[in-house]
Amino acid sequence: MKNIFRLSKISFILLFSCIFFKATDFGKLRSSYDNFAENDERGLEFVRLYIQQAKVESNFKELSQAYRDATSFSKGKKLIFADSIIWAAQQSKDPDVIGNAYLTKGSVYYFTYRKYQKALDEYLIAWEYLKNSKNSYLYYKNLYHIGVVKSYLGYYEEAFQMFSKCRSYYNVYKRNEKLSNLKYNTKKGYLNSLNQMAICLFYLSKFEEASKLIEEGMRESANDLNFDIERSYFYKLRGVLNYVKNVDEAALSDFNVALIGIEKKQDFTNASLIYFLKGKIFLRNGQAKEGYAHLKKIDSIFVQHKFVLPAVREAYDLLIQNCQMTKNTTDELYYTKQLLSFDKILSTDFKYLSGKIFKGYDTEDLIHSKEKLESSSQIAYIIAGSTIMLCIVFSIMKYYQLTYKRRNILTDKKVVDETSIEDNDKSSQKLSKITDKVINTILSKLQVMEQNEFYLEKGLTQNQLAKRLKTNTTYLSGIINEHKGSNFNTYINLLRVEYAKKMLTTSSEWRKYSIETIAKECGFTNRSNFSKIFIEVVGVSPVEFVEKIQMDHVE
Repeated sequence: MKNIFRLSKISFILLFSCIFFKATDFGKLRSSYDNFAENDERGLEFVRLYIQQAKVESNFKELSQAYRDATSFSKGKKLIFADSIIWAAQQSKDPDVIGNAYLTKGSVYYFTYRKYQKALDEYLIAWEYLKNSKNSYLYYKNLYHIGVVKSYLGYYEEAFQMFSKCRSYYNVYKRNEKLSNLKYNTKKGYLNSLNQMAICLFYLSKFEEASKLIEEGMRESANDLNFDIERSYFYKLRGVLNYVKNVDEAALSDFNVALIGIEKKQDFTNASLIYFLKGKIFLRNGQAKEGYAHLKKIDSIFVQHKFVLPAVREAYDLLIQNCQMTKNTTDELYYTKQLLSFDKILSTDFKYLSGKIFKGYDTEDLIHSKEKLESSSQIAYIIAGSTIMLCIVFSIMKYYQLTYKRRNILTDKKVVDETSIEDNDKSSQKLSKITDKVINTILSKLQVMEQNEFYLEKGLTQNQLAKRLKTNTTYLSGIINEHKGSNFNTYINLLRVEYAKKMLTTSSEWRKYSIETIAKECGFTNRSNFSKIFIEVVGVSPVEFVEKIQMDHVE
């Protein structure tokens, strides 16, 4: 029976193939799988006919679209098909097609894997092709995705304006009578823009305005099976609104409805936010078991996807506090390590995305950076040319300076307070009151934090670090003085300078940065403090250090 069914299925596809290969009507080919849902791999059987026909005719624009449809239906090969889209688009030599191809790959990284860094790279490549495009749909589609990254970085005002422009554009769907592909896409863009605008308003504490957008989204997506998934996100937002208003029963109801569509879409990002808020609702209603069970789901998502959402970071603080109350030291150490890893990824993402978005999208900053780099490059060549004859004398002088500085760096009380806090050096306090277990625990945590490069956080204070280590500043100061051989400020600054040396030595990209940029990347508040401390530790200025490395590479 199975063989008969399989044979009839193959016969149907062959018959279908013959009919449409003659017709060469790509619109009919696409209509054959319009009713399949996203990630329904049955649709791939029909898409393959579309791909074959486009190849036969060497129609690369249609081939690019065919691969795009394959990306939608595929579960495990989305990135492979995404690369095929780009290849076919490049053969078409059409800027709009190429830009849309990179936009699709960025969407795969964002929506399927939540890889923000890789997604933004693709969006910015797409922007180079689409920013002057006459295809307004593609232009606003690209603008929307860049807005999503802006929102994630916390630039809510800017992101809100971008989504507002998208909403105004996508509003065109109301003027289309038939539910064509264009109407479907524009309405979907309209609903997504409403959703993102409401999210921005939440973070700006404009709850009444957000409520109006949620009501509009619920109204526009009602009684339309084509937009059930989009409607789920408005249920989520309404649940958040009820959570803020302490209407817990209504919030839980909305969250449960939202999860049906969100989990169906496999959107673990928004699922983690719902788990977090549900957990907090249970906790504030005295249902500890249910509350912590939901918070642990966030850690499961983190373990599986290595994705972090800033809004759910508090879940780890709550889990750690619970472990302390129940004296579960094993789980406390586990969640502490998880939180450190969480912060590391969060810090890396923000640093990368923030730099990229300004360099790749904000054109005024891009132009300014370009001029600055060109100017710095010219100056560097002049300096290099004028000092090479004096390098021997210079090296001797610096040798004695280095020897002197290293002898005094750890005892010098006049080192600039880079972290902008009072120097609460408790070196004279005895550590006899602290048990060896506590000292070893703090040192162990410090070691993990050093590996995660916590010292790169700008404005880090001793008090903040003590809180993260679950200790007080007196203990922390004493342990750093006793076991690190310096006070808190010097300890942090030495780590930062060593990081700068490592990156400048190993990364050619870092050697292209301005000194100001390097200082910020290492956690310093300004260039002058960085340069002064760098000279005191290394014996030469950052510029001279870079020149030496470049000369060594030339040799």
